Amino acid sequence: MAKVLLHMSGRARYRLMAVAVVALLLFYTSTSIIPAIFFQWPKRVEFFSWEHPDAVFPEKRYKPAPAPVTPVPDPFPLLSQNPPPKRSLLQAPEANRPPRRHHPERTPLFVGFTRNWPQLLQCVVSYIAAGWPPEDIYVVENTGVMFANRDGKLTLQNPFYLNHTQLRMLGVNVMITPTLLTFAQLQNFYLWTALNNDYPYFFWTHQDLLVFSHEHNSSSTATSGSAPPPSLYANAVATLRYLLSPAAPKWAHHFFAYDHLTLVNRDAVLSVGGWDTHIPYYATDCDMYVRLMWAGFWQGESEIGIILDVASVMADVGALLRIPGIRARLVGEEQEQQEQAEEDDDEEEEKKWVAEHGERWERLVQLGYRMEAAKYSEGNAWRNTWQIRQRGGQGEPFYRDAEGFETGVKMMIDTGRAVFAEKWGHRGCDIAKAGRTPEDAWRLERDWDVDTEGAGFQGHSW
Repeated sequence: MAKVLLHMSGRARYRLMAVAVVALLLFYTSTSIIPAIFFQWPKRVEFFSWEHPDAVFPEKRYKPAPAPVTPVPDPFPLLSQNPPPKRSLLQAPEANRPPRRHHPERTPLFVGFTRNWPQLLQCVVSYIAAGWPPEDIYVVENTGVMFANRDGKLTLQNPFYLNHTQLRMLGVNVMITPTLLTFAQLQNFYLWTALNNDYPYFFWTHQDLLVFSHEHNSSSTATSGSAPPPSLYANAVATLRYLLSPAAPKWAHHFFAYDHLTLVNRDAVLSVGGWDTHIPYYATDCDMYVRLMWAGFWQGESEIGIILDVASVMADVGALLRIPGIRARLVGEEQEQQEQAEEDDDEEEEKKWVAEHGERWERLVQLGYRMEAAKYSEGNAWRNTWQIRQRGGQGEPFYRDAEGFETGVKMMIDTGRAVFAEKWGHRGCDIAKAGRTPEDAWRLERDWDVDTEGAGFQGHSW
């Protein structure tokens, strides 16, 4: 054997040695002769190692099944038709239409969305009807469902459903957050977006709003010949121009109906560190606005139109655009209106008017005020019920139980208030009146007794 090896070439010897080594390794691993340290697979480690092997768990008990809810209807059936409606039908009424040539000022409007598509669509359509250029409206989809809505994988009864196609039909933009954000995180996302797009200022609004311009009734305008007053959008631009003028004070926010609609000076907010994300929901606005006040920024408020805080949705939001034949009514009111029409000649005339010209501004505003009154009919008890109106989506991507999601949000609200109270040593938004200063953050003892007065999120000051 040795002679054979001596007469072999160097390359052949190396090949033979390699084959021998492989053969030895296979033999050793099959007979467990080679030391286990080289070839043994990692030992299986029980992941749930904190569970005691002898633990006894109580039998699980289910909560009562939630009461069934009425499915939400399509809020704008015209957008679901095939072929789609003409673009000319989806414009603002003539009196409110934005100028053909955009104002020199940039006016992006961010509309944050997490739940209730009909509520969002009503809000967006009302802004278009009030004169806001659709191309300046950015719906910020903050659902946490990644691209599921974009790809059409969710359905109308899912709380997180959003119809990208219909928003594009209206000329509106859609941005998707990378994950589900809290309110404070969403505000910082607006600031980050403004930085990336070189927006030195921007507007943002809540989705549970219904807005109107102060406009004349089309019939009275036609007879009197008087020009309609400026639209809500035109007034917003005029406010922005004033704030950008040398005469304006150093400002950070300008409110329209508190922060239902807000104009933001990006760099002013960034100069104080942006929003405190440790306070995810309620009380984070108090923290932000007071810190800006301490920094010397003016935060004023003015009226530019009718801004209503609502929790219900019109049966067909196309009425806001004065599309002929679409009446302003709430879901379930059709039978009631039919009965009234049979007894009221004026109602029949109104029906003819709407069929030819579209809904009247007065009736739309009247219905809007009714919707706002209903939202606060029992104080704040019904204020946020619109957020859990949809209960479907089982089996769809990123499904979350609607009531469970709402419970989690409420728990985070309480946690945020508790964080605010610890940060300023005081429960409630009146920290400036309580003598706090910026330097006091996280340095003060509590000014209440937890044992006798409750936790930080409790107390009448909230």
